[in-house]
Amino acid sequence: YDFQKTYVGLGSVSFAEQSEENNAGNPFKQKLEFRFPNHDENRSERIALIKKAKYFKINLTNGKNIIIGRNDFYQNAKPKCVFKSNQSSTEVEVQTISMFPAGYSVLTSFGLPSFLPIQL
Repeated sequence: YDFQKTYVGLGSVSFAEQSEENNAGNPFKQKLEFRFPNHDENRSERIALIKKAKYFKINLTNGKNIIIGRNDFYQNAKPKCVFKSNQSSTEVEVQTISMFPAGYSVLTSFGLPSFLPIQL
């Protein structure tokens, strides 16, 4: 996948995950929140691109990353995106329900398909 880089400050991004037990298994509710200033001319294009995203990758300061959006083996549902705006910023809340907990990954695949988040 072609991850597009964007920058957000440490104070403007958060990630949370919560598991619940039901008859189908142990799904994990994952939520990523970030915000960006909305007083530039590319705001509407940025929101349109975010709505098309299937995965979100958080690059951490320790060199690792977390990929959000893989809800099952085939990723049959895109993440849900909720947008909230005011006069100065737009907040994006990305919600997924996954059969897998989020984990650290590296995107080096050593011959395996590049869409598999793996860590060797």
